[in-house]
Amino acid sequence: MLSDISLQATRVVLISFIILGTIGNVLNLLIFTRPTLLRSSCTLYLIAASIDNILVIFTSLLTRLLANGFYDDITMISNLLCKLRYYAGYVFLAVSPYFYILACFDRYCSSSTSATRRSWCNKKVAIRLIIGAIILACILYLHMAIFFERLVVPTGFYCYARPGIYNTFYRIFYLVIYCMLPSFCMGLFSILTLKNIRQQARRIRPGLATGNQILRRIDHQMVRMLFSQVLTQLLGVLPFATLSLVALFINSSTNIYNFFSNIFILPLFVSYAISFYVFTLSSRIYRQELMKIIWFRRRRQGENELTIGTIGSNTITRQQQKIKAVHIQEE
Repeated sequence: MLSDISLQATRVVLISFIILGTIGNVLNLLIFTRPTLLRSSCTLYLIAASIDNILVIFTSLLTRLLANGFYDDITMISNLLCKLRYYAGYVFLAVSPYFYILACFDRYCSSSTSATRRSWCNKKVAIRLIIGAIILACILYLHMAIFFERLVVPTGFYCYARPGIYNTFYRIFYLVIYCMLPSFCMGLFSILTLKNIRQQARRIRPGLATGNQILRRIDHQMVRMLFSQVLTQLLGVLPFATLSLVALFINSSTNIYNFFSNIFILPLFVSYAISFYVFTLSSRIYRQELMKIIWFRRRRQGENELTIGTIGSNTITRQQQKIKAVHIQEE
């Protein structure tokens, strides 16, 4: 009964996440590469996060759907695929929260009164930090490529952490490094950014705030988008982080634990799939840029139809002129 419920929930939720996430992240890339939002260095982190989200969808989500939803687990084929799937999958899962941390840090520096901190808000620094975050994730999760292996179970093979000391280490590592630390850092920089914005609001006089209104408005919209995404990340991580903490003190091989594990891991993928919809609801500028893209597509389609119609009418006119000329010559 419990296995049937978790099976159907896995199929429905993950298929929905794959479809919605693919559409949403592609639209993210189209919107974030528009000139209005590309002015901000924070946008580069969001572009990197959207690309990583697509990688997560077609590695971690897709393989988990096949394994847990349709019993087609590629990690059972060989030990190499077992190591590669978990290592690459967890690196992709880890990198996206790191990009959001860097985006929150960028907004914190941008809202600071310190010129030194504000100097960190440029695209060259953003590119370097993005590369650094990827390298850091590859190093932090390298142990999974070594100590994850195919384990023999009564039903066949199962890819997981090597039993013993490493299994305990992996559970603590996963809880702290993946679940708790990114959420803490995002929350911390969000609070510090709010503090800086409130201090700026007290210092800036309304009559003097006309010079950089457009850029300041974009910055505030970016902050709203980030805060909404951070809240989504926290709510998605919380159920599985709580279960992982409880698992350190109870027997995690029971059917009831496996059921809750399969259910609580699903919200973990929410932030990778619905960022576009969160940004759309939380930011007016984001909605405006989305409407510009839609309107641009419609306008181009209308222009193409008009061009085709004009060419067709010109062709008919020329044919009619030729016919008239032939009739005149015959007369």
